[in-house]
Amino acid sequence: MANVDAPRGLVPVKMLGNKYETAGFSTYKVASGYASNIFNGTAVQLKADGTIEIAVDAKSNSAKIVGVCGGVNYTDSTGKPIWKNYWPAGTVTQGTVAAEIKVYDDPDQLFIVQADGAADQTSVGANAPMVGNANGNTTNGMSSMELDFSGLGAADEQLRVIGIVQAPNNTAGETNVDLVVRINDHAYTNLAGI
Repeated sequence: MANVDAPRGLVPVKMLGNKYETAGFSTYKVASGYASNIFNGTAVQLKADGTIEIAVDAKSNSAKIVGVCGGVNYTDSTGKPIWKNYWPAGTVTQGTVAAEIKVYDDPDQLFIVQADGAADQTSVGANAPMVGNANGNTTNGMSSMELDFSGLGAADEQLRVIGIVQAPNNTAGETNVDLVVRINDHAYTNLAGI
């Protein structure tokens, strides 16, 4: 049976090694009026002003991934408190106070991500960039980012393949296979600052 084409960005699944899994996140800031949607499951990076923005799809030596969006909360321009699965592009908060964004930022957090190609066991240990990190669904707030199978290889890239999800409906070697990955290009494991 073919794998289902259902990208959902990076979904936290467990920790690297045998560490206790909390699926915990840290709280960061998104600037009021930030002009792009940040979906649940979207990889994010820190800007020079300390706020969060969407991470670029291809490896960038100037910006490292700090983690993955897990939702936002803010007070809208009318004074109503809002909790959402994603940051809606261009949202202006009350008093233009920065919104809070929850980010899975532990460098050892592992995630499930769908590959846009036919990854198999030979993919384990390889690196790959993301594709479609800025894309998602405004109805459910979920990212539609995938692992870019065409960029899979030994070069330094954003994601490292740790394994293949073991599930009856997930067949290795077929398109849209779900993989377990780690952020390879992580801000907190890189010696350079922002």
